[in-house]
Amino acid sequence: MEAKGPVAPQQVDGRLAVREEASAFLVVREEDPEDWLARFEKADGFPAREWAENMVRVYNRRLALPITGAATPPGSPLSGYHPDPG
Repeated sequence: MEAKGPVAPQQVDGRLAVREEASAFLVVREEDPEDWLARFEKADGFPAREWAENMVRVYNRRLALPITGAATPPGSPLSGYHPDPG
């Protein structure tokens, strides 16, 4: 079976967490720590823990934000839009 073009990225369900292994820090789903999404290798001078923890912190913070509508309605011309109408 042939691929028919790029696959659209999918939202991960639930919160993320960091799992440490001997050679890397893994970003995993909290509900399934065996399902890792990103791997940051422990290498001399590379802050793998910080990268993994930051990815988890940013994602979980965005996940906690309330869902709001689009800043501009779909189909609106951007040339006439200004975020501060006052």
